[in-house]
Amino acid sequence: MKRFSLLLLAAVLAFSVFPSFAFAIESDSKELDAFLKEINWEKQDYLDYLESKNYSWEDFDAVDELGTPLTEAAIPPVLKEYNLTRAELNALLEENGDIEKGQDVLDSEWLLFAEELHEYVGFYLSENTETPLTDETLQQVIDAYEFESREDLESFLNEYDDSINNYKTVEALEEAIDNYIFSTDFGFELAGLFEELGLTAEELERLEAHLKTLPFQTTEFQDRAMAISDRMMLVGDFDSAEDLSAEEIAEILDIFTDLLDLFELKTQYFLVKDSDKQEINLSTLLTLETVNGYDLLIEIYNTQGTFLADILLTADMFGSDIIKETGEDIKEVEETVVVAPAPIAKTPTSTKAAPVKQTVKGGKLPDTASPYVTNTLAGLALVLLGVVLYRRFKAQGI
Repeated sequence: MKRFSLLLLAAVLAFSVFPSFAFAIESDSKELDAFLKEINWEKQDYLDYLESKNYSWEDFDAVDELGTPLTEAAIPPVLKEYNLTRAELNALLEENGDIEKGQDVLDSEWLLFAEELHEYVGFYLSENTETPLTDETLQQVIDAYEFESREDLESFLNEYDDSINNYKTVEALEEAIDNYIFSTDFGFELAGLFEELGLTAEELERLEAHLKTLPFQTTEFQDRAMAISDRMMLVGDFDSAEDLSAEEIAEILDIFTDLLDLFELKTQYFLVKDSDKQEINLSTLLTLETVNGYDLLIEIYNTQGTFLADILLTADMFGSDIIKETGEDIKEVEETVVVAPAPIAKTPTSTKAAPVKQTVKGGKLPDTASPYVTNTLAGLALVLLGVVLYRRFKAQGI
């Protein structure tokens, strides 16, 4: 299975059941004034720059998401640090979809800030640095995947009409092994899950394209993801939603608000039946006694408001039984993935301070959860599966 298919599964499950609690930056905030003073930009000039890129204050949830505008002054330091010419920089950005053919780095619709350019270039170049497959590095791969010998690895590859001789780099060999290990076990299950959720091929492509814009390999991103996963695991075991206290439910809500922030997504919820489509917010959703046969439609957007996909949880699907089923799936996934070794990984060359987003921390739900809270947490059980998958596969370098 492709590396991004696994990340896609985790992300789709995570984002399908949580709304985004977003807070637009206020133009008169003290934090914004302090930030602009720090980078020596006037407020109106900064706003003019954002508008030239088709953005505004409302597109950012917190000041920490902002950066130094990408101007000509930001280019020479990047060229010097990474030993690139302007033409080579543009070619690299074009190759990775940040600019169109013939455009210059300053024409990019995706790169807004100098810090982003520095991070992206470092990330792209680290990706392009592959490790030659020598006797020494091959032995490291054999040890990492716990094959008994070169012959054992060769025999494994032969089962898929493949051979060690077909590979010249460690990364290519590792990806082939990963594909063979996981495609058989999870390929059909993923296809069935995506089909059941109503995800089309085009929607999957849009979600994958969005995920590819995220800095998965930076230390900061991985630390935040692990911290979220750790918080989820601290909630404790439960067989049904009734086992959770109001405080634990509130913590789960907060965790997945942070998860949405991490993956730069927003969601909208609708109850639908035939031609009737009613938008609903989380607080109302959690207090419903019944949905009267309505299905739950979740629309997924990026933080710029671009539609990526929608997922339909039918009234039959969205029930408490799914908690038990998903718990069993989690155990099966953990048992399967735990045997996979961690491949030889490259250390990323650059990191970026993660945006600190505002969430509804500490918000309490009613002491007595309605029956629909149980159904909502059934969806959260799916999210937990996504988190476990992301954590386990990330830990194995997949």
